[in-house]
Amino acid sequence: MRILIWSLVAVALVVVLILIVGWLLPATREGRAEKTIAAPPDLVLAVIADVETQPEWRDLGTVARTETGWFEMTSRGERIDFVADDMSADRISLRFTSDAGYSGEWQALLEPVSGGTRIAVVERVTVPSPLGRIMARLLFDPTEFATTYLAKLKARVEEQ
Repeated sequence: MRILIWSLVAVALVVVLILIVGWLLPATREGRAEKTIAAPPDLVLAVIADVETQPEWRDLGTVARTETGWFEMTSRGERIDFVADDMSADRISLRFTSDAGYSGEWQALLEPVSGGTRIAVVERVTVPSPLGRIMARLLFDPTEFATTYLAKLKARVEEQ
């Protein structure tokens, strides 16, 4: 019986420690990436704005328009709703909310340069749950995500 009680106390302490660590982690993380694409800004914008075709070049299940924007269903079954605050040839600003419990914003600056367009992306993700913050740090790197997105965007735009 003593072993059982001490085991339960140990498990409780581990859970409390995990929650404390989660509370101490910042709720918001940021990822940045930049790439030059051999195409004019209006073509880069057109490919980004054509959200219905993104499953052809990104790891997405489906994408559908809504009254306020669109949603993506990931291949894992997660739904992410997007609202565009700005979609112009020099700036894109999106807000998103996931049914997995996080939200954030995605911004891109498009700058004409010799030979194409330089696109600089910033993604900020906020995870309110302490346990979610730990899981996000273990399973998701926003800089890697932004870098991968831009590589796929570059390939898609340049094949057109």
